Amino acid sequence: MNGDAIPVLIAGGGPIGLALAADLGRRGIRTLLVEKGPDRVGTAKMLEVSVRTMELCRQLGIANDVRNWGFPLDHQLDSVFVTTMQGWELGRVITPSLAAQLALPVSPERGVPCPQTSFDPILQRKARSFNNVTLRYETGLVDFVQDEDGVTATLADERTGEREQIRALYLVGCDGFQSTVRSTLGIVVRGNPHIDWSMTIYVRIPQFAALHDKAQAFRYVFVGPEGTWSFLTAVDGRDLFRLQLVGLDEARLSATDIPALMRRAMGREVPYSIEEKSLWVRKRTVADRFADGRVFLAGDAAHAHPPNGGLGMNTGIQDSFDLGWKIAAVLDGWGDPALLESYDWERRPAAARATQMSLDNYYRLTSAAPEPAIESPGPDGDAVRNATGARLVAENEKSWHPIGIHLGCVYQPSPIVVPDDTPVPADDTIDYVPTTIPGARAPHCWLEPGRSTLDLFGEGFVLLDFTRTDTAPLEEAAARRRVPLTVRRIDHREAARLYERTLVLVRPDGHVAWRGDSLADDPLSLVDRIRGAGSRIAARRAS
Repeated sequence: MNGDAIPVLIAGGGPIGLALAADLGRRGIRTLLVEKGPDRVGTAKMLEVSVRTMELCRQLGIANDVRNWGFPLDHQLDSVFVTTMQGWELGRVITPSLAAQLALPVSPERGVPCPQTSFDPILQRKARSFNNVTLRYETGLVDFVQDEDGVTATLADERTGEREQIRALYLVGCDGFQSTVRSTLGIVVRGNPHIDWSMTIYVRIPQFAALHDKAQAFRYVFVGPEGTWSFLTAVDGRDLFRLQLVGLDEARLSATDIPALMRRAMGREVPYSIEEKSLWVRKRTVADRFADGRVFLAGDAAHAHPPNGGLGMNTGIQDSFDLGWKIAAVLDGWGDPALLESYDWERRPAAARATQMSLDNYYRLTSAAPEPAIESPGPDGDAVRNATGARLVAENEKSWHPIGIHLGCVYQPSPIVVPDDTPVPADDTIDYVPTTIPGARAPHCWLEPGRSTLDLFGEGFVLLDFTRTDTAPLEEAAARRRVPLTVRRIDHREAARLYERTLVLVRPDGHVAWRGDSLADDPLSLVDRIRGAGSRIAARRAS
């Protein structure tokens, strides 16, 4: 159908759009990404790549590039509460350097500091490595209309103003909170559209370590008599930092005396230069729907987060990997068109979960109440500082690296996940216990040095067989529907224990679709369910 149409048009060339382009590229889907900005990244809006994003980067073959982009591996990653860089240290959440960190038992990867200025070019290079992916910069999406067969989009050259129309089978809006795609569809966002005003200042401070008496850290949180008022975060682990002001109104932030601010934070005059500054609104919103016909929303276009805990971009990357394989399946002919409806079923609750965690992180971080005596010398000041520091450390210790929010999302209910009789465990956004309950991320286990169970996933469906079952009926059903299925016979005691059932069917995005101790009674119905043609989703379409 529409043989001259581009299969997928992506609006927005940030990390979410680039990740989706790369994922579609490796799946052989011809893709055009348009970005109204230039072919370069400005300042780093995000600084950390989560453990789950690193697992997905591992699928793309770029995890080593992200891990080794240049942040010093021996740089301590602590988060420290201080009055000033010359004043009192109130408390410290200790996080070892990348070189000193022990391997996570639940993942072959771990989260790493990697600012967007380095992460985006890595994704961009990967996307460009596929001949079927085209990236067009200084080209904006102006408008579009959709019909039963596709989307007609109007693009504009940002340099000349020249417009053109193109035809695409699917459109994905990765175009940020002010999304043209979302506004054209008339989709409402709900939540907290204005929590407060914040200012971000990127400053270069030469010889930073010699200018204060605090031990090395990734993040310094400044607490004054008025409470938490600013954060200073390492961007490159050398001399570039991000200073954020919080909780003020627009007028006060616009009139901020930056030299006075730097003197207060550093506790003295220091040499520095300003790379960039921006004024922005902290928000927590989720769109009413992530899909409308042949058009989809991903990343900030669908959900906006307070930038606390690094969940915004990392949640959006999971959007891309959930949507990518589904679009490819439909375009390749084995996925029923209704498969695409599962994107909203799965990602909207996941995004709501992550945005709430981001908001909780912000409130935990800024929970220091006004304490007039916090900078007072003597026993009274010591008592206030000790109590404030102990409380801030206790409230934030686990929330800095809450592995549950990254690895613990379970897609239930979902029309393409087949639940069993196991109750869905209580949602824990902080800690994580591996499980193969349908809808969960399939667990990690080292099968041999350097080879994880997660390395088996990413292309088509994978059936893990721990007892050498006769899987021919399921393989024949998959072949009949042209669903790509690989059977992996696993002879590994720890993996068998971890996977809980003798047969576990894993989707291309690494989430469990079905599990059992014997083959399904009707393998063809199972295959139809996981490819989007099951009775529940079909009935929903008919209604």
